[in-house]
Amino acid sequence: MALVSILIIHFNATVTGYFTLPHKLFASVLPFGIYLGDFGSSLFFIVSGAALALTVPDNQSPATFYKKRAKAIYPLFWLAWAICFSLRFLEKPGYYAAAKSPTLLLTVLGLDNFAVAAGWVGVDFACVGEWFLGSILFLYLLFPLLFRGLRRKPWLTWMASIAICLMIHLAGWDAHLVAIHVLEFLFGMQYLQMTFKGKVGVSLLCAVGTIFLAGFDSKITCALFSVMIFAVLAGVSRFLEYPWMRILCARLAKISYAVFLVHHVLIQRMAEQFDLAALSRRDTAFLFLIYLMAVWAAAEALLWLQRCLQKGVTALRAAA
Repeated sequence: MALVSILIIHFNATVTGYFTLPHKLFASVLPFGIYLGDFGSSLFFIVSGAALALTVPDNQSPATFYKKRAKAIYPLFWLAWAICFSLRFLEKPGYYAAAKSPTLLLTVLGLDNFAVAAGWVGVDFACVGEWFLGSILFLYLLFPLLFRGLRRKPWLTWMASIAICLMIHLAGWDAHLVAIHVLEFLFGMQYLQMTFKGKVGVSLLCAVGTIFLAGFDSKITCALFSVMIFAVLAGVSRFLEYPWMRILCARLAKISYAVFLVHHVLIQRMAEQFDLAALSRRDTAFLFLIYLMAVWAAAEALLWLQRCLQKGVTALRAAA
Protein backbone atom coordinates (compact mmCIF):
# COMPACT_ATOMS: atom_id res chain seq x y z
CA MET A 1 0.00 0.00 0.00
CA ALA A 2 2.89 2.38 0.74
CA LEU A 3 4.34 1.76 -2.72
CA VAL A 4 0.96 2.19 -4.44
CA SER A 5 0.31 5.45 -2.57
CA ILE A 6 3.65 6.91 -3.63
CA LEU A 7 3.15 5.86 -7.26
CA ILE A 8 -0.33 7.38 -7.36
CA ILE A 9 0.52 10.67 -5.67
CA HIS A 10 3.44 11.47 -7.95
CA PHE A 11 1.45 10.49 -11.01
CA ASN A 12 -1.42 12.67 -9.87
CA ALA A 13 0.83 15.58 -8.98
CA THR A 14 2.50 15.48 -12.38
CA VAL A 15 -0.60 15.17 -14.59
CA THR A 16 -2.39 17.93 -12.67
CA GLY A 17 0.54 20.34 -12.98
CA TYR A 18 1.21 19.92 -9.27
CA PHE A 19 -2.45 20.28 -8.33
CA THR A 20 -3.16 23.37 -10.43
CA LEU A 21 -5.53 21.32 -12.64
CA PRO A 22 -8.50 19.15 -11.59
CA HIS A 23 -7.65 15.50 -10.91
CA LYS A 24 -9.15 13.00 -13.33
CA LEU A 25 -8.45 9.63 -11.69
CA PHE A 26 -7.26 9.96 -8.11
CA ALA A 27 -7.80 12.34 -5.24
CA SER A 28 -4.71 13.58 -3.43
CA VAL A 29 -6.32 13.91 0.00
CA LEU A 30 -7.67 11.09 2.15
CA PRO A 31 -10.32 11.46 4.88
CA PHE A 32 -9.43 13.77 7.78
CA GLY A 33 -7.37 15.95 5.42
CA ILE A 34 -4.49 13.48 5.18
CA TYR A 35 -2.28 13.94 2.12
CA LEU A 36 -1.87 10.66 0.24
CA GLY A 37 1.87 11.19 -0.18
CA ASP A 38 2.33 11.64 3.58
CA PHE A 39 0.30 8.48 4.20
CA GLY A 40 2.44 6.41 1.83
CA SER A 41 5.64 7.76 3.40
CA SER A 42 4.41 7.05 6.93
CA LEU A 43 3.51 3.47 6.05
CA PHE A 44 6.96 3.07 4.53
CA PHE A 45 8.66 4.25 7.74
CA ILE A 46 6.54 1.88 9.86
CA VAL A 47 7.28 -1.09 7.60
CA SER A 48 10.99 -0.22 7.61
CA GLY A 49 11.09 -0.21 11.39
CA ALA A 50 9.29 -3.56 11.60
CA ALA A 51 11.53 -5.14 8.95
CA LEU A 52 14.73 -4.04 10.66
CA ALA A 53 13.53 -5.17 14.10
CA LEU A 54 12.77 -8.57 12.59
CA THR A 55 16.04 -9.04 10.69
CA VAL A 56 18.77 -7.26 12.66
CA PRO A 57 20.41 -9.51 15.32
CA ASP A 58 20.44 -8.22 18.89
CA ASN A 59 24.23 -8.42 19.05
CA GLN A 60 24.95 -6.64 15.76
CA SER A 61 27.28 -3.68 16.25
CA PRO A 62 26.28 -0.20 15.03
CA ALA A 63 29.26 -0.19 12.63
CA THR A 64 28.09 -3.43 11.01
CA PHE A 65 24.52 -2.14 10.79
CA TYR A 66 25.58 1.12 9.11
CA LYS A 67 27.80 -0.75 6.67
CA LYS A 68 24.98 -3.08 5.63
CA ARG A 69 22.50 -0.23 5.26
CA ALA A 70 24.96 1.74 3.13
CA LYS A 71 25.50 -1.28 0.85
CA ALA A 72 21.73 -1.71 0.51
CA ILE A 73 21.07 1.95 -0.36
CA TYR A 74 23.95 3.68 -2.08
CA PRO A 75 25.10 1.46 -5.00
CA LEU A 76 21.64 1.34 -6.59
CA PHE A 77 21.02 5.01 -5.82
CA TRP A 78 24.30 6.08 -7.46
CA LEU A 79 23.63 3.87 -10.49
CA ALA A 80 20.12 5.30 -11.01
CA TRP A 81 21.41 8.83 -10.43
CA ALA A 82 24.25 8.44 -12.94
CA ILE A 83 21.87 7.23 -15.66
CA CYS A 84 19.15 9.83 -15.08
CA PHE A 85 21.57 12.71 -14.56
CA SER A 86 23.41 11.89 -17.79
CA LEU A 87 20.20 11.78 -19.81
CA ARG A 88 18.84 15.01 -18.34
CA PHE A 89 22.17 16.83 -18.64
CA LEU A 90 22.45 15.96 -22.35
CA GLU A 91 18.79 16.55 -23.24
CA LYS A 92 18.39 19.78 -21.27
CA PRO A 93 21.63 21.77 -21.32
CA GLY A 94 21.62 24.30 -18.51
CA TYR A 95 19.10 22.40 -16.38
CA TYR A 96 21.56 22.33 -13.48
CA ALA A 97 23.18 25.70 -14.19
CA ALA A 98 21.86 27.19 -10.92
CA ALA A 99 23.02 24.22 -8.81
CA LYS A 100 26.16 24.96 -6.80
CA SER A 101 28.97 22.45 -7.25
CA PRO A 102 29.41 21.83 -3.48
CA THR A 103 25.87 20.45 -3.37
CA LEU A 104 27.13 17.43 -5.29
CA LEU A 105 28.16 16.18 -1.84
CA LEU A 106 24.46 16.11 -0.87
CA THR A 107 23.79 13.96 -3.93
CA VAL A 108 26.60 11.57 -3.06
CA LEU A 109 25.12 11.18 0.43
CA GLY A 110 21.56 10.70 -0.87
CA LEU A 111 20.42 13.88 0.87
CA ASP A 112 19.74 16.00 -2.21
CA ASN A 113 15.91 15.97 -2.32
CA PHE A 114 15.82 16.14 1.49
CA ALA A 115 18.06 19.22 1.43
CA VAL A 116 15.77 21.01 -1.02
CA ALA A 117 12.65 20.08 0.99
CA ALA A 118 14.33 21.24 4.22
CA GLY A 119 15.32 24.54 2.65
CA TRP A 120 19.07 23.95 2.97
CA VAL A 121 19.54 24.73 -0.71
CA GLY A 122 17.31 26.15 -3.41
CA VAL A 123 18.56 24.08 -6.35
CA ASP A 124 20.50 20.83 -6.29
CA PHE A 125 21.61 18.06 -8.65
CA ALA A 126 18.72 15.84 -7.51
CA CYS A 127 17.14 13.68 -10.20
CA VAL A 128 16.09 10.37 -8.59
CA GLY A 129 14.56 9.34 -5.30
CA GLU A 130 12.48 11.53 -2.98
CA TRP A 131 12.89 13.62 0.16
CA PHE A 132 12.15 10.66 2.41
CA LEU A 133 15.36 8.90 1.39
CA GLY A 134 17.10 11.54 3.49
CA SER A 135 14.61 10.99 6.29
CA ILE A 136 15.15 7.24 6.34
CA LEU A 137 18.92 7.79 6.45
CA PHE A 138 18.47 9.80 9.64
CA LEU A 139 16.25 7.04 11.06
CA TYR A 140 18.90 4.43 10.20
CA LEU A 141 21.40 6.58 12.07
CA LEU A 142 19.16 6.41 15.16
CA PHE A 143 18.20 2.74 14.80
CA PRO A 144 20.96 1.16 16.98
CA LEU A 145 20.12 3.54 19.83
CA LEU A 146 16.36 2.99 19.52
CA PHE A 147 16.79 -0.77 19.12
CA ARG A 148 18.89 -1.01 22.25
CA GLY A 149 16.47 1.23 24.16
CA LEU A 150 13.45 -0.90 23.25
CA ARG A 151 15.25 -4.04 24.39
CA ARG A 152 16.44 -2.62 27.73
CA LYS A 153 14.03 0.15 28.78
CA PRO A 154 11.05 0.26 26.40
CA TRP A 155 8.86 2.62 28.45
CA LEU A 156 11.69 5.11 28.99
CA THR A 157 12.59 4.92 25.28
CA TRP A 158 9.00 5.66 24.27
CA MET A 159 8.49 8.51 26.74
CA ALA A 160 11.79 10.18 25.83
CA SER A 161 11.17 9.72 22.10
CA ILE A 162 7.63 11.15 22.25
CA ALA A 163 8.71 14.15 24.32
CA ILE A 164 11.75 15.00 22.18
CA CYS A 165 10.12 14.33 18.81
CA LEU A 166 6.96 16.31 19.57
CA MET A 167 9.02 19.25 20.81
CA ILE A 168 11.15 19.24 17.64
CA HIS A 169 8.16 18.77 15.36
CA LEU A 170 5.95 21.44 16.91
CA ALA A 171 8.86 23.89 16.92
CA GLY A 172 9.51 23.09 13.25
CA TRP A 173 13.24 22.56 13.80
CA ASP A 174 13.29 19.56 11.43
CA ALA A 175 11.12 21.20 8.75
CA HIS A 176 8.60 18.45 9.63
CA LEU A 177 10.71 15.88 7.79
CA VAL A 178 12.07 13.62 10.56
CA ALA A 179 10.73 13.90 14.12
CA ILE A 180 7.21 12.46 13.67
CA HIS A 181 8.65 9.75 11.43
CA VAL A 182 10.95 8.66 14.26
CA LEU A 183 7.82 7.74 16.24
CA GLU A 184 6.35 5.87 13.25
CA PHE A 185 9.63 4.04 12.81
CA LEU A 186 9.73 3.22 16.53
CA PHE A 187 6.19 1.84 16.40
CA GLY A 188 7.19 -0.45 13.55
CA MET A 189 10.12 -1.69 15.63
CA GLN A 190 7.84 -2.30 18.61
CA TYR A 191 4.94 -3.89 16.72
CA LEU A 192 6.21 -7.47 16.57
CA GLN A 193 6.70 -7.48 20.35
CA MET A 194 3.17 -6.32 21.13
CA THR A 195 0.38 -8.59 22.35
CA PHE A 196 -2.89 -8.90 20.44
CA LYS A 197 -4.67 -6.79 23.06
CA GLY A 198 -1.92 -4.20 22.81
CA LYS A 199 -2.29 -3.99 19.03
CA VAL A 200 -6.06 -3.62 19.28
CA GLY A 201 -5.71 -0.99 21.99
CA VAL A 202 -3.21 1.05 19.99
CA SER A 203 -5.41 0.81 16.88
CA LEU A 204 -8.46 2.11 18.75
CA LEU A 205 -6.46 4.86 20.42
CA CYS A 206 -5.06 5.98 17.05
CA ALA A 207 -8.53 5.91 15.48
CA VAL A 208 -9.86 8.21 18.20
CA GLY A 209 -6.79 10.43 17.92
CA THR A 210 -7.16 10.68 14.15
CA ILE A 211 -10.75 11.93 14.51
CA PHE A 212 -10.15 14.39 17.33
CA LEU A 213 -6.84 15.78 16.06
CA ALA A 214 -7.96 16.20 12.44
CA GLY A 215 -7.20 19.77 11.46
CA PHE A 216 -4.73 20.32 14.33
CA ASP A 217 -1.56 19.01 12.69
CA SER A 218 -1.65 17.04 9.44
CA LYS A 219 1.59 15.18 10.14
CA ILE A 220 0.46 13.98 13.57
CA THR A 221 -2.96 13.04 12.22
CA CYS A 222 -1.33 11.15 9.36
CA ALA A 223 0.96 9.29 11.78
CA LEU A 224 -1.98 8.15 13.92
CA PHE A 225 -4.02 7.16 10.86
CA SER A 226 -1.05 5.27 9.34
CA VAL A 227 -0.40 3.33 12.55
CA MET A 228 -4.06 2.31 12.65
CA ILE A 229 -4.08 1.23 8.99
CA PHE A 230 -0.81 -0.68 9.40
CA ALA A 231 -2.19 -2.58 12.39
CA VAL A 232 -5.38 -3.42 10.50
CA LEU A 233 -3.48 -4.58 7.41
CA ALA A 234 -1.12 -6.67 9.52
CA GLY A 235 -4.12 -8.23 11.28
CA VAL A 236 -5.94 -9.25 8.08
CA SER A 237 -2.78 -10.40 6.29
CA ARG A 238 -3.15 -13.89 7.78
CA PHE A 239 -6.28 -14.35 5.66
CA LEU A 240 -4.34 -13.56 2.47
CA GLU A 241 -1.72 -16.27 2.76
CA TYR A 242 -2.05 -17.58 -0.80
CA PRO A 243 1.02 -18.79 -2.76
CA TRP A 244 0.45 -16.30 -5.59
CA MET A 245 0.05 -13.47 -3.09
CA ARG A 246 3.32 -14.41 -1.39
CA ILE A 247 5.13 -14.49 -4.73
CA LEU A 248 3.70 -11.15 -5.83
CA CYS A 249 4.44 -9.42 -2.52
CA ALA A 250 7.96 -10.86 -2.43
CA ARG A 251 8.66 -9.50 -5.91
CA LEU A 252 7.20 -6.09 -5.11
CA ALA A 253 9.34 -5.94 -1.98
CA LYS A 254 12.39 -6.89 -4.06
CA ILE A 255 11.92 -4.10 -6.61
CA SER A 256 10.34 -1.48 -4.34
CA TYR A 257 13.55 0.49 -3.77
CA ALA A 258 14.33 0.54 -7.50
CA VAL A 259 10.73 1.65 -8.18
CA PHE A 260 11.11 4.39 -5.59
CA LEU A 261 14.24 5.65 -7.35
CA VAL A 262 12.95 5.79 -10.92
CA HIS A 263 9.18 6.33 -10.84
CA HIS A 264 9.09 10.10 -10.47
CA VAL A 265 11.53 10.89 -13.24
CA LEU A 266 9.64 8.54 -15.56
CA ILE A 267 6.23 10.14 -15.12
CA GLN A 268 7.78 13.59 -15.50
CA ARG A 269 9.26 12.60 -18.85
CA MET A 270 6.01 10.97 -19.99
CA ALA A 271 3.88 13.97 -19.04
CA GLU A 272 6.06 16.29 -21.14
CA GLN A 273 4.46 14.80 -24.25
CA PHE A 274 0.91 15.87 -23.29
CA ASP A 275 -1.18 18.98 -23.04
CA LEU A 276 -2.17 18.33 -19.43
CA ALA A 277 -5.10 20.73 -19.47
CA ALA A 278 -6.65 18.86 -22.42
CA LEU A 279 -5.84 15.36 -21.18
CA SER A 280 -9.07 13.34 -20.96
CA ARG A 281 -9.99 10.93 -18.19
CA ARG A 282 -9.67 7.99 -20.59
CA ASP A 283 -6.21 9.04 -21.77
CA THR A 284 -5.16 9.70 -18.19
CA ALA A 285 -6.11 6.10 -17.36
CA PHE A 286 -4.10 4.84 -20.35
CA LEU A 287 -1.14 6.93 -19.26
CA PHE A 288 -1.35 5.55 -15.72
CA LEU A 289 -1.27 1.94 -16.97
CA ILE A 290 1.67 2.66 -19.27
CA TYR A 291 3.40 4.44 -16.38
CA LEU A 292 3.01 1.38 -14.11
CA MET A 293 4.43 -0.94 -16.79
CA ALA A 294 7.31 1.43 -17.53
CA VAL A 295 8.18 1.79 -13.85
CA TRP A 296 8.17 -1.99 -13.38
CA ALA A 297 10.35 -2.51 -16.47
CA ALA A 298 12.77 0.26 -15.48
CA ALA A 299 13.09 -1.10 -11.93
CA GLU A 300 13.80 -4.62 -13.20
CA ALA A 301 16.31 -3.26 -15.72
CA LEU A 302 18.07 -1.22 -13.04
CA LEU A 303 18.39 -4.26 -10.77
CA TRP A 304 19.63 -6.37 -13.71
CA LEU A 305 22.27 -3.75 -14.54
CA GLN A 306 23.37 -3.64 -10.92
CA ARG A 307 23.79 -7.43 -10.88
CA CYS A 308 25.84 -7.29 -14.08
CA LEU A 309 28.11 -4.61 -12.65
CA GLN A 310 28.53 -6.54 -9.40
CA LYS A 311 29.53 -9.67 -11.35
CA GLY A 312 31.99 -7.62 -13.38
CA VAL A 313 33.57 -6.07 -10.29
CA THR A 314 33.80 -9.49 -8.63
CA ALA A 315 35.47 -10.95 -11.72
CA LEU A 316 37.99 -8.09 -11.84
CA ARG A 317 38.83 -8.57 -8.18
CA ALA A 318 39.30 -12.28 -8.70
CA ALA A 319 41.62 -11.65 -11.66
CA ALA A 320 43.68 -9.03 -9.81
